[in-house]
Amino acid sequence: PRTLDQIGKHFGLSRERVRQIEREVMSKLRQGERAERLRAYAS
Repeated sequence: PRTLDQIGKHFGLSRERVRQIEREVMSKLRQGERAERLRAYAS
């Protein structure tokens, strides 16, 4: 696994910005899982 610093340097972003993006993506993935479970339950 790469560190936030390594990823930031590769993409020209700060470590903090990489962390923020990671948090946003994980949140969206979790929301997708919840929505899928709700759809399965409602069917």
